Amino acid sequence: MKKFCLTITVLLILSMILAACDPDTEGKTYSILYYGNGETSGIAPTDKNFYKAGETAVVKDKNTLSRTGYEFLHWNTKTDGTRNTYHVGDPIKVKNYDIFLHAIWGILP
Repeated sequence: MKKFCLTITVLLILSMILAACDPDTEGKTYSILYYGNGETSGIAPTDKNFYKAGETAVVKDKNTLSRTGYEFLHWNTKTDGTRNTYHVGDPIKVKNYDIFLHAIWGILP
């Protein structure tokens, strides 16, 4: 009987741990936020929508952002451009976290 109670206790603890590892995202919404990343003037676009995990949004244009001596190339999830690249109009699938998009600039000749 003691072995049975110990087994049940271990199973209950494991199920609680596993439940904690799988965050409950029901009803939660997430944002897509745009950053100029070195801009010298202008305003980054604003996405006023809130998305549920699994929904798809469309990547916005640069709005009025500009950077002296540079041209806007695309957006990236990392400021140095080494992660996920998104071009204007691309679909972007929302996960269970906010998405931060940084402008990536190319030097003008």
